Amino acid sequence: MIVFLGLDLGSKIWVRANIPLYETSGLLKNFLDLTHVQNRGVSFSFLADYSDSIRIPLLVGVSLVATVAMLYYQTRYWDELDFYTRSGLACVIPGAAGNLIDRVVYGYVTDFFHFRWYETSFFVNNIADCFISVGVVFFIIPLFFHKKSSASSKSI
Repeated sequence: MIVFLGLDLGSKIWVRANIPLYETSGLLKNFLDLTHVQNRGVSFSFLADYSDSIRIPLLVGVSLVATVAMLYYQTRYWDELDFYTRSGLACVIPGAAGNLIDRVVYGYVTDFFHFRWYETSFFVNNIADCFISVGVVFFIIPLFFHKKSSASSKSI
């Protein structure tokens, strides 16, 4: 988890130091650009229009509570957790912590991976967001196995 957090924070430091704000360069043609943006809200810039005096304490507070709760859960129940839950937490916690650190230090999150399909723009995120997305996939995978085994046990 420390390595994941380091990758996220290091990538954001590099982007802030080397890529001017709003500058774009293509990484994968018609799919992924490198674009330095400051996301003052959460996903898809939700809440970005609120004043700093409301937005920053709200987002820092929620992020802090969520991160601490996940760390407590992981520490308390580690031996009882399955592979998917452990892996999900190992991805989500450093992602949440990386974005939390950005919010505390800068008041915004540095994003730079701009996903698009030709001229259609989808979103701009960062390595922390990618870790969070992968972690959520780990949380979801057992649901498919549980439904499948649950359905097969009903048919017996």
